Amino acid sequence: MKYTTLAKSPEFFKETITLIEKSFNYSIDNSFQIDFAPLVETKNHHNCHIIIENDKVIAHIGVSNREFKIKDKSYPIDMYGGIAVDEAHRGKGIFKNFFEHVLALQTNSTFHILWSDQVELYEKFSFYPCIEQLEYDHSLDDVDSYSPTTLSELSQTDLVTLTLIYNNQSELRIHREVSDWDSLKLITSSSLFIKKENDVITNYFFMNKGEDLSGVIIEVGDFSDYIEISKYGVLWSPHTHFEDYEVQFAALLKVGEHSLFKRFVINYSNSEIEVTKIDNMNIEFIFEKNNLTMDISDFLTGLLGPGRFEELSKLPPIYISGLDSI
Repeated sequence: MKYTTLAKSPEFFKETITLIEKSFNYSIDNSFQIDFAPLVETKNHHNCHIIIENDKVIAHIGVSNREFKIKDKSYPIDMYGGIAVDEAHRGKGIFKNFFEHVLALQTNSTFHILWSDQVELYEKFSFYPCIEQLEYDHSLDDVDSYSPTTLSELSQTDLVTLTLIYNNQSELRIHREVSDWDSLKLITSSSLFIKKENDVITNYFFMNKGEDLSGVIIEVGDFSDYIEISKYGVLWSPHTHFEDYEVQFAALLKVGEHSLFKRFVINYSNSEIEVTKIDNMNIEFIFEKNNLTMDISDFLTGLLGPGRFEELSKLPPIYISGLDSI
């Protein structure tokens, strides 16, 4: 059994994609390589970890290295996706050892984040459901205020405009440079809609992403136009827009390198919360001059939602777009 990456063993790329698609029951009409292109594109192959046994790929875990920025301070995060183990090799402890191996390689991470409905499985690795996401379904049939296009059709000036709209919002978002949009161009299963005034893009949104997110608005540039945007499909948002919504958790999150996490919390909370100690089960912190201890899961939801502490309700919500989620 050999641990390696697609950068070191590129000849296993197609076999790896086949393994992932089989594990996620992909239909023939959709492609993991397209839906999650930034994760498996060539420049990220050093982060596509695989296990080879008898010249066959039996497992894959992909990692995407991104960052949040708060007050010009950068906080690296690691996101995990394309997690798959060959059916014949499940139940043998391979995944546990493999996942722990990959996690150990990520030594400079504020958070580890992944998306899965297997909550009990990932809680064994200290991943907990958090980050509030609200779902609205007000879609209509006939709407035309936004025009469909593609990222590849946009000019460089338009891409700069999208970058500014995306980054200059009240939510805390995964930071993007103009160059990051080149990777997003590869996600051709997602549809871009833009609004223009005097030939300048004033807002945009993305809808759809493969078979699981058909009809879902997975990224919004500026939520201030939520009434119009929500008419196009099911809207995922960190904000309360209408009275009727379904509350969801947006991701599973694991605390990363302790000093980074402590700096993130104090910066994110505007110095209202100071984390003093973290162990395997609890977080000790100072809030309103009180020394408190809380279970890690409760602390994360209290800080980030769902069910955020009322005293922190004015802090910006975290918004991880469906384009970025893997």
